[in-house]
Amino acid sequence: EGAKYSDEELVDVAARLKDCIVYHREIILFTDRMSNVFGPMLFVYYSFHQASGCLLLLECSQMTAQALMRYVPLTIILTQQLIQLSVIFELVGSESDKLRHAVYGLPWECLDVKNRRVVVIFLANTQEPVHVKAMGVANVGVTSMAAILKTSMSYFTFLRSM
Repeated sequence: EGAKYSDEELVDVAARLKDCIVYHREIILFTDRMSNVFGPMLFVYYSFHQASGCLLLLECSQMTAQALMRYVPLTIILTQQLIQLSVIFELVGSESDKLRHAVYGLPWECLDVKNRRVVVIFLANTQEPVHVKAMGVANVGVTSMAAILKTSMSYFTFLRSM
């Protein structure tokens, strides 16, 4: 059988596990509060980007000097804002992934049965990625941003073909 922690070390491990679980709970509460407070605004913000992206691309497609001078800078600025906000919120989700990997990498084989059970439950709780949600519907992040850009291009192509 492999190396085991001593009784004193097991007490320290249990305390550290408790601290990590409390910290994880705080992260979840924080993102839930963020979703509740900013979710409706983020939903409207993403909806705005969906509509404006399509319309700005349609205006740019006229390819006149006047239209390009007016709408290309605005299109670039709005796309940059969408990307920036999405990347910031994506970082929150990627930080929660670090916690999941850290829990998975714990030396559980050195723990006693009680601490192993705690680790198993903690690991199960960290499997769900932590994301801020817009209106509880969509995760705010790079995936949503890519979907908005893709859909804007699709609508633009559809409207351009009419």
